[in-house]
Amino acid sequence: CTSWNCLTSYRGALSFSNSLRLTRAIRARVQQVLSRYKQQLFGDELFEYRELMLSTLPAVTVSYQTWLHMQDNERLHLASHNLQTFWTHLEGQRQQLERERDATKERREQRRGKRGKPQPNLCQSFVSLQIDLRDLMKQVNSQLNSLSVTASTRSPLLHTLHSTSSSNPIPKTSRWIQHLRGYVILRDLERYLSRLARDYIEIPQTPHFPPPLIISESEVRMRLI
Repeated sequence: CTSWNCLTSYRGALSFSNSLRLTRAIRARVQQVLSRYKQQLFGDELFEYRELMLSTLPAVTVSYQTWLHMQDNERLHLASHNLQTFWTHLEGQRQQLERERDATKERREQRRGKRGKPQPNLCQSFVSLQIDLRDLMKQVNSQLNSLSVTASTRSPLLHTLHSTSSSNPIPKTSRWIQHLRGYVILRDLERYLSRLARDYIEIPQTPHFPPPLIISESEVRMRLI
C-alpha cells in the first residue's frame, strides 16, 4: 500500500484500539454497578438467576463459525443496533428506579438501608452507564461511516437522558419483577460487552487495516500539506 493509505489504515486501527479500551472500561463499570444493584435490591451481591431471559435484549452469544465469517461492517452495524437496544433498556429501568425512589420519598428515613429500596446513587449509576454507552455508540457509528456504511439505528445522541419514551411504555408489573428485569439487563450487557471486545480484537486483523509501515514525520507533514 502507499504510505498515505497505510497511515490512514494505521489511524483506523488506532480508532478500534481506543474503542476496545473503552469497551473494556465500560464492562468493568457494569460489573461494579451489577454487584451494587444485587446488594441493594436483593440483599446479596452474589445473587444469580441464570434461567431468566429477556426476549427484547440482543443475543449475548453467537456461533463461532458465524462470528468468524462476519465482515467488519456487519460487526459494527450489529454493535450499533445492540448498544442502542441496551441503552433503551437502561433508560426504562432508570425511570423505574426513579419512580420507586419518588414514591418512597416521604418514608425514606424509616426505610433507609432496608432491602428492596433503590438508593439514589443507583439511579445515577444508570445515567453514567448510559453516557458511557452513548460515547461508545458514537465511536461505532463513526467507524461505520469510515467504512461507507450508514447505521440504520437511531442514535440517542439527540435525546436527553431524562426523556420519557411514550412509544415503549413499561408494563405495570410487581416491583420484584422490575428489579429482576434490571438485573438481567445489567447481566446481559456485561456479557455482550465481552463479546464486543472480541469483535474489536478481530477487526484490525482484517484486510481493511493492513499492518502499518513506519513513516517519517517529514513524509507525514508533506502529505498533510
